[in-house]
Amino acid sequence: MADPTTFAYSLLKSIQSRIEITENAILHGQPKDMEAYRNLTGELRGLEFSEQEIKDLLQSSEEE
Repeated sequence: MADPTTFAYSLLKSIQSRIEITENAILHGQPKDMEAYRNLTGELRGLEFSEQEIKDLLQSSEEE
């Protein structure tokens, strides 16, 4: 098993990849209706929140 920092960076990379995919879907008109658009924007907000939380924890860990 990888150490927690390596795991956090791997998870962060996956989240950032999913953010990019979701942003591209929104920008290229993939949502077929308003409900699909709302779902994608909600997913994006959740991913961005998760990304920031992980970044904050990694920064805090590195400062210690």
